[in-house]
Amino acid sequence: MYFAIPDARQTLDRLMAVESTFDGTTQPIRQWVSEHRAKIKENRNLIENESPANDIPVLNMFLRDLLVRAIKGEMGSRVYEELLSTIKSKEDLHETNYREALKNANYRWGVDNGSKVISDVVHHVQSVLHWNWRVYIERAENEKETNFQSDPMLSIKNISFKLRDLALSNFSPHYAAFDLHVTRVLTRLGWLNYGFPFLGNTDLEMGNNPGNDKNYLFLHRLFDSLSDMTEGNYTPVDIDRILWHLGKSVCGARSRCGACPIGGGCPTGKHRTTDD
Repeated sequence: MYFAIPDARQTLDRLMAVESTFDGTTQPIRQWVSEHRAKIKENRNLIENESPANDIPVLNMFLRDLLVRAIKGEMGSRVYEELLSTIKSKEDLHETNYREALKNANYRWGVDNGSKVISDVVHHVQSVLHWNWRVYIERAENEKETNFQSDPMLSIKNISFKLRDLALSNFSPHYAAFDLHVTRVLTRLGWLNYGFPFLGNTDLEMGNNPGNDKNYLFLHRLFDSLSDMTEGNYTPVDIDRILWHLGKSVCGARSRCGACPIGGGCPTGKHRTTDD
């Protein structure tokens, strides 16, 4: 059977008008993408304007995402709120506060486990990074093609590519944290096929399972390539956001292909709308 793979730029352009709901707010995907772009710019200003006053806000953003294991939706927001109210300065960086914040947030993975992650990250930031967030982000940008595999933070127990990239996505448009909502849409579009040129790299393995390191590295490289196909009009983080919102709103486990603006141009949508 022959099928055409949808053009990346045209497809993303058409998806920007889709309405998506998150955290009680419904708006076009275009607006979600625009807001995240603005947030990255705002967060980068914190890093570029090096100041001890900015160190803790950046740290709390990293901790929020590095603790995201076993958290869903509002629970993640609750942990962040507790971190902000408990860790306001470097003098607040001690285990009693970590445990208090996690306990107050009803952290579902367990206070002991969460506190250990916070302690290890804080130690790394103090002893290895020396609070130099700017150099850390610059290094991540310089090694974006290989997904910054040399990052020492990845040696901390329970910090995976996905969680580290989720944290980096607040500061860089090149790091996206892929989940099943995204990879499901990617597969249905046939865009995995754009990754065939990468298969000579033994670090990668074509697949759509973000829980598999080789699949994850493949997806990172694929999103870089998709961004290049749009001539940089959409960054890897933009593409991740667009597909995530589409996966939550229209292209879920039970897809609504008839409601999708690219239904007829998508290999899966074309098949399903033909059968309907």
